[in-house]
Order: sequence, then C-alpha cells, then structure tokens
Amino acid sequence: MNFFEGKSILIISTESWDHIPVSKHHYSIELAAMGARVYFLNLPSNRFSLQKVRENLFLVQCKTIRGINKLPSAIRNFLNRQFIRSLEKICQTSFDIVWTFDPYRFQNLSLFKAKVSLYHAVDVHQAPLERELANTADVIISVADLILERFRFVKARRVKINHGLRAYFLEQQLPLVSAIETIGYVGNLDGLSIDQTTLLRIVEENVDKTFHFIGPYKDDSPLALRLKQFKHCRLFGKQPTEDLPRLFSAIDIFIMVYDGSIKAANSHKILEFLSTGKPAIVNFTDEYKNHRDIVIMSDSNDQLPELVKQVINNPEPHFSAEAVQRRIEFARLNSYRNHIEKIAQLLSAESATKNFRS
Repeated sequence: MNFFEGKSILIISTESWDHIPVSKHHYSIELAAMGARVYFLNLPSNRFSLQKVRENLFLVQCKTIRGINKLPSAIRNFLNRQFIRSLEKICQTSFDIVWTFDPYRFQNLSLFKAKVSLYHAVDVHQAPLERELANTADVIISVADLILERFRFVKARRVKINHGLRAYFLEQQLPLVSAIETIGYVGNLDGLSIDQTTLLRIVEENVDKTFHFIGPYKDDSPLALRLKQFKHCRLFGKQPTEDLPRLFSAIDIFIMVYDGSIKAANSHKILEFLSTGKPAIVNFTDEYKNHRDIVIMSDSNDQLPELVKQVINNPEPHFSAEAVQRRIEFARLNSYRNHIEKIAQLLSAESATKNFRS
C-alpha cells in the first residue's frame, strides 16, 4: 500500500514556489502524484490564501511576525500555535505529516501535533533555533554526511538520502561522442559560491570549444557580463527544468566550479549530469569522494583546468559503454520516486513507534 496516499502533508520551504525547482518542489510534485494532499507553504507574505496549482497540490500563503524568533520561547510558541490554527483553517485539514526544509519558521514541530514530523536538511543554515527544530523532529534526513553530523546530539532518527532526480532526466538516449566540442555549466551565475577565477580560466584556455551556461543571472551580473565578452560562450538564462534534458543533449561534458565554502558537501546538479551518462568534471564534493569512478573530481580547484584539458584531449575512456552505464545507473538509483519509497518506510516505522509510545 502507498504510505502517502490520502495523507495531508505540509511542506515548509525556504524557497518560493516560483523559484527554480529544487528538492522542495520536486518532492511536493511527486507526493501529490502519489495521491497525497500536499500543502506547499510559500515564503511569508501579507495574507493567508490557498491556491490549487495542480492535482492534490496546493500553494499556501501565510503571514508572519517580524522578529518572532527573537521572542522568548513561550511567547513564540503561543504565537505559532495561532499561526498553525490559521493554516489548518485555510487548508481545512490538520496535517498528518509535517515535512520542513526551513529552520527559520515553526521550529517547534510538536505544536502541529502531526502523526510524524520530518526535518529535511539539504543545506547548511546559520539558524540559531535549528537545534530546537532538530530536537522536535521525529526524523532528520540530509543529503550529506557532513550536514547530518551537525545533528549528532538529537534523539531523532538520522538518515542520509542523496539529492533526487526527476524521471524526465532518465528518458534520454545514450551519448555518442567522438570529440568534445561543447562544455556545459548549470547554475545561478550570481551565486556567491562560484569560483569565478577558475571558471574564467577554463573558459579562456578553451576558446576552440563552445560553452553553454544554463541558469539565471541579473542584467548587471559581473560574471555574466564578463562571459558575454567571449564569442565562444552562450548564455541561456533561466530554463524550465523539464527542458534541461533537451538542452543537455547538446552538451558533451559538464563542469561544476564552486569555491567549496557552501557546496562542498553535495550538489543536486551532479545527479542531473550523471543522468546523461556524460562526464562531469567537478570541484571537490564530499559526498562523491568515494565515487570517483562516476565523477571526475579535483582535490583542489587549481586542478580543474588541467582536468578539463585531459578529458578533452583523451575522451575515449570517459565515453566507454561501461563508464556511461555506471553514471546512468547511479542516477537511476537516486530518483525521487525511489527516495520517497525509502522515506515512506522510515516514516511508517516512526509513526508506528510514536503511536505505540503515546
């Protein structure tokens, strides 16, 4: 039986619904498709409202009080109870599952009185009340050991589950590449964690290749303005995630060039690269340190330009049938549907234990 079918699930997100789709959005869509009634709590606004965005999936707008997290816990809990009542009223339901990605709102999950609560830590947050959130969650999930280790003090069950992959990334044809002509970079070009010096060096040292940059940027973005000066760089801007497989089909190899300060633990885009079967040359990423058979990873960023040249000059080993299949199989194992089945088992067991204790 589908554990989530018929259940009311509140997703508390750190990104708005119209943000570039990331894990919060993808889990919401998959859960709704499996028959759950999913309520996606948008970023704070000046009103309460409910909008149906697709079958079984609703966008919830919620007010908030500025500075609420600076108040004593007793007052904060009192106010949050009022907010929760308002949420339940507008959604016309109480929540079976509270699934939060956000350490800045509703940190005391016990206030919801849900059957089971889950904190899904996909990023490192500097949130003073995150400890309270972790202590009131029944289950903590993270995409990286480095993040999960931060919650070693809690009694909640802690489980690592990698980033997920939507099914449409797994419907591509296997690559047939005899020579590398196009290099792809995916991500927000205004991101603070980009190692711009190394990225520009790779661009400047490979003027005979075409670079495709897929991701949003502002008109006055320093990096985007610099890249536009190169004739061999094409900037596609923000694209619907459903279109990424098509755009990826025109790319021969991928690069990821973060400075390591934020993205050193894990990055969801690596799975998207691997789904194509094509080589991905990435900065050091802790979760893939033991998977160097599927990613080409540097130990320091100053190695990245040389790694790119090595793959360009000797592509055959990286496009062997075995290498391609290893990448695709790893990506398939990390589909959102597979992850949801694992999470269902966790929550089902925890819910049964919780009910037994009560």
